[in-house]
Amino acid sequence: MSINLFFLLLVGLLMGMYGYFTPDYTMLDKNKEIPQIELSNFTLYEISQKGIDRILEGDEGKKFETRYVITSAKFSDNTKTLFHSIRSDHADYQNDLLKVDGNVHYARQDGLEFRSKEGTYDANRSLIQTQGSFVITQQANRVTGTTLKYNTKQDTVSADRVCGIYQLK
Repeated sequence: MSINLFFLLLVGLLMGMYGYFTPDYTMLDKNKEIPQIELSNFTLYEISQKGIDRILEGDEGKKFETRYVITSAKFSDNTKTLFHSIRSDHADYQNDLLKVDGNVHYARQDGLEFRSKEGTYDANRSLIQTQGSFVITQQANRVTGTTLKYNTKQDTVSADRVCGIYQLK
């Protein structure tokens, strides 16, 4: 075996290894949005001069450039007259707009609660909306329906296909 043939086989082997082990960047091209921060079992506090305004909790959270994505989320708001919170399986928080999906549960300090499969909460407009079915309860009162729009600031509710049990005092 001549030395030229040996080096030719060696170059061929190295080029084959380079071609086989070259990194594949196709997975990065599919999802260009990469989280800036990833958190596990976290609590974020929004604090002002008055104290704690908002609390965001979750099992897993990812902060992207303009939004947060949270699993097993709980968003609490202390900026309104009554303290209230929203829980869900999945949440997307961006520009004071919270989009929730899966086992949504809203609870207010005075005992008012509602449950749904999905919804949005606009903190700036104090508006909670859901397109699917919902159940509102407060003490012995119960209301069911679809397409809920609830203004937490004005304490007004509008909904479609409403059916309820309300106890007068």
